[in-house]
Amino acid sequence: MDTPLVKRAYNLGLKAVPNFLALTEDQVAYYEVHLDELPSAIARGFVLPPPPAVILAPEQTLDWWIVKAEEFSKKHLGVEINLRDRFVIPTDLPWDNVIPVFDPGSITNRDVIKKALKGLKLNVYEEVDVMKYAGAEAGKESTLHFIENSVRPNKDSMNLSPNQLRETGKNYLRLRGYGLAMALYHFATREYLDSETFTWFPEDRLPDGGVADGYWFPSYRKVGFYWGSPYDRYSSSGARVAMPVPLRA
Repeated sequence: MDTPLVKRAYNLGLKAVPNFLALTEDQVAYYEVHLDELPSAIARGFVLPPPPAVILAPEQTLDWWIVKAEEFSKKHLGVEINLRDRFVIPTDLPWDNVIPVFDPGSITNRDVIKKALKGLKLNVYEEVDVMKYAGAEAGKESTLHFIENSVRPNKDSMNLSPNQLRETGKNYLRLRGYGLAMALYHFATREYLDSETFTWFPEDRLPDGGVADGYWFPSYRKVGFYWGSPYDRYSSSGARVAMPVPLRA
């Protein structure tokens, strides 16, 4: 820009200063912290940008979760599945809202960490190699379970030790299922399970009897798989009842 034009623009600016009193308080506040937008504001007028669009959270119905589970399975497990064609989806569920946990039957504990969790760019910490727990190998057939859609374990399971949980006779989510549930939950909602609690897997035990547990560690932004004594009990720990869904004949 040549010097005469610079002077003219400067003088015009001085003449414009009194007119800034016409701006609203919101406009002044906005452009005080967005000085880089002043040139374009001067060219088009001091019009505030439109507010960001409000994105409404989807209603997390059973159908919505089933679609998300199928999308997740295809993208991160490499398995295309129509859950309603493969399983007899019940109409009567023990919870108001559920999360489907689909295991194709071809993956190990290690595969869940590599494909599902790390596939979502989630960091994972293993206190002990997850392949050392009972049930670490791939199953013989695909399975589907429903768990309660809750960031915390089931209420009536809290503060029970793994041995006490076993004594209830209930079917609880195992380590591999938990990895799948955590991954699906994050895939669908961008949130995490167990950010203030942790979940026991009463049947996933080390040869010396140690019991696996899992949770989201906010401070380190990691999914953690730890172990504890079968007699340990904490007010912040529990388990997740896993309702099996039968295969179609």
